[in-house]
Amino acid sequence: MSRYFSKFPLVDYNGTPAKNLLARVDFTDQTKKDIYSNFDYVLEEGRSRPDILSYDYYNSSQYDWLIYLSNNVIDPYHDYYKSQGDLVKHITAKYGTISSARRKILFYRNDWASDESLIPESVYNSIDNKIQKYWKPKLNNANQVLGYERVKEDWIVSTNKIIRIVISEDVTNFSVGDIIKQGNAEGTVVSINTDDSSIILQHITGTFTATDGIASITLLKQNIDDIEEAFWAPVDAYSYEEEQNELKKYINVIKASYLPDIEKLVTELLRQ
Repeated sequence: MSRYFSKFPLVDYNGTPAKNLLARVDFTDQTKKDIYSNFDYVLEEGRSRPDILSYDYYNSSQYDWLIYLSNNVIDPYHDYYKSQGDLVKHITAKYGTISSARRKILFYRNDWASDESLIPESVYNSIDNKIQKYWKPKLNNANQVLGYERVKEDWIVSTNKIIRIVISEDVTNFSVGDIIKQGNAEGTVVSINTDDSSIILQHITGTFTATDGIASITLLKQNIDDIEEAFWAPVDAYSYEEEQNELKKYINVIKASYLPDIEKLVTELLRQ
């Protein structure tokens, strides 16, 4: 990135010349969509570093800044694609351990990607109205209904259900973020009230019952109806970080023939 910063203007900082790192330029959306000036590129594991990509395409490692600039990368450590090793380090630093990241549910999402089934119209017409919203007609070239397929939209809710339980043991044994289990049921602790020994749980799986140390259970909020549960899936922190990183593999590369003009223009804009 040193070549990039060489283009930044100097400012006076308490009597000392310094680079004005607050100066910034960017490509317009129209430029980024211009098929004549750029092309789509998929990063490969082991050759994803911007300086390596710069060397492979521009014959110089000094144009990593152009790759950042054409892909809206502000923070090279977090906005750019991470190798598998760097991703594991990032997740571990953020969530403590990989297992903790896999256990931590962030939200629930319409799970259309795992269901490629096509149901006939007769089946669609017979299902509950609450379920029909998860399906849409699949049409042929003559606009005739071939059947019904899942709605391919990433609907998201923060949690499926929130309950309040009152327990007989000391609630100070629990902390926010802990997972409480009872048989096949479990939930994540949201808050603890020592006055009445109650705990608020979210991300509920299975069914808690008023036995085995649980005195009472109160449903506080239900975002996903029981009949709709099969159409949703929890997204854990590890999967989310992995998904977001995977999306960053698809980048935009400015064609080499435009390099002289861009260098000149960037220098002029930064010094205005």
